[in-house]
Amino acid sequence: MVDSSLRILWVGGDWDDFALANGGSAILANDVLSKRLSDYITDITTADTVAQMVQAVIETKGTLRMDYRCDAPHELRRIRLTIKPMKEDRAIMVHELRDAVHLDPPMDPWFFDPASLNLKCSMCGQVYLPGKAWEDPTEPGRRHPGLVSYTVCPTCVGQIAAAINDIGDGAAAADVGASNPLSGFNKG
Repeated sequence: MVDSSLRILWVGGDWDDFALANGGSAILANDVLSKRLSDYITDITTADTVAQMVQAVIETKGTLRMDYRCDAPHELRRIRLTIKPMKEDRAIMVHELRDAVHLDPPMDPWFFDPASLNLKCSMCGQVYLPGKAWEDPTEPGRRHPGLVSYTVCPTCVGQIAAAINDIGDGAAAADVGASNPLSGFNKG
């Protein structure tokens, strides 16, 4: 749960297990409480996007759902994020693992480098290499760059903006992801 300034008020579920399994021993539940969620997001575009989604939910009292990918070199993971309003200008963010696909062979590992010109979308997992189009690094014949800086790709920016507008227009729940690059996953 977060407040309108993105201060983390509560975490639950398997937060610690997921953090430990993915090299996040410095971000266990007790370490992140009362800190701003945006302190743990490496790029300003993604941090601003998350803040806009949370603020729209708090202001409209609507619900926003979106699929995003949180991949590891050995596994594609599609996660459903649901942001629901709570009392006192708070929102709960629920992350539900929807699908995981084991990659054999795995993708090349990648590391964050804020100076890298290779971009990785924080939402759909696609990568952009200078002079090329956004592409899914898991498709045959494609490789994941070793160094990336994170952002939100133009397709995801548009889909999220449309979802925010939908809840702002009074829609009960805006759902992002119907036509995004995640659609190749099993809906399960």
